[in-house]
Amino acid sequence: MSLILVSLALLGLLLGGWLLWRRQAAPPPPLRNQPVAPLAPHAPRAPAATPTTHRASAPLGAPAAGPGQAQLPALPPEALGSFRWAEPAALADTQRQALQDAVRHIPRPPAALHQLLSPQFLERASSAELAELINGEARIAAKVLASVNAPYYGLTKPVSGIGQAVTFLGLNTVRSICMQSMLESAFKPTSPALKQAHDTIWAASALASELCTRLSAKLGLADAGALVAQVLLSFLGHLATATLMSQQANGQAAAPTGGPLLDRTRAAQDALGLGPAEIGGLLLRQWGLPEAIVDEVRAIDRLLVTAAGELPAPSSQRLAVAHLCARLGEHLAAGVPVSGSALAGLATGQAMADDGFHLRAHLAAPALARLPEHLQAADLVQALHSLQQGMRLRR
Repeated sequence: MSLILVSLALLGLLLGGWLLWRRQAAPPPPLRNQPVAPLAPHAPRAPAATPTTHRASAPLGAPAAGPGQAQLPALPPEALGSFRWAEPAALADTQRQALQDAVRHIPRPPAALHQLLSPQFLERASSAELAELINGEARIAAKVLASVNAPYYGLTKPVSGIGQAVTFLGLNTVRSICMQSMLESAFKPTSPALKQAHDTIWAASALASELCTRLSAKLGLADAGALVAQVLLSFLGHLATATLMSQQANGQAAAPTGGPLLDRTRAAQDALGLGPAEIGGLLLRQWGLPEAIVDEVRAIDRLLVTAAGELPAPSSQRLAVAHLCARLGEHLAAGVPVSGSALAGLATGQAMADDGFHLRAHLAAPALARLPEHLQAADLVQALHSLQQGMRLRR
């Protein structure tokens, strides 16, 4: 009897232990108001962008950064973000008047420049009309023919007439040569340092104009003649700035002609109160050019501080091409050899530089997507190479 009781007791202990083990091993039931976890976890959610930042555009010719790729800075670098573009209206009356008096002493170019820059002439002038205008200025015609027959234009035989020159070189190229010939008479260097600065700026203007002529055609930009003329005129402010800063230094030095536009503009503002673009605007107004032309010329260098969203798309694209051509012209005038890879590399470097922050966004327009390809076109490279080599031989 006692053996049976002991057996039953042991059996009860085993059964109780087994039930206790099952209860501990089983998962706890869900709470009444708590949802059951999903079978598979959701993909991690990307953090929401703050409303004060945006994705910057990619380098020239490169697509925007995708998920997981490094992105360009969304805000301007400190050097550009802290810079304030000086406007003539913000100057003290005495300082503004002093600058206006200084540019008033720069001689006016021939009256034919106004006709050459008139919207009607830029839009509709034929080769015959351009030749007639140039031939009306005997001194200018002689200088144009001398330039056209220079070795760097690569003509197979000499030309004796402006009409022939237009046929061989094209309307916009001859117009640029003519404009430069007219404008050179306004800037007479008074010291070796100023002459060197002027020569470099003139070379940059010629190279930039030729580059703009060919890029405008390849990109199908409207009013290409006007844009090329504006690129050339944008260098007048740099010529005037070099002249005024040379006067301050008693002819011993002139404004720097190379390096970042941001640095040169800041230096000119510190020394004179305004940067080259605004000084050029004062000069063009003094010469009586229409305000619309003055504003368009000023806007080229002003792209340095102009965000892409501030302009309509067509204006943004035109100014981006003009600004890039001006800066590349300066690089080429400084002696960078011309090649397709060099031009594309210079363009990318300019867009990725600190003072190219806004230019980079303007160049991201789909209409300019083939710009890197056009910069490496054989005819464009050959034209710039010949022009650059000819300038070296002439020095």
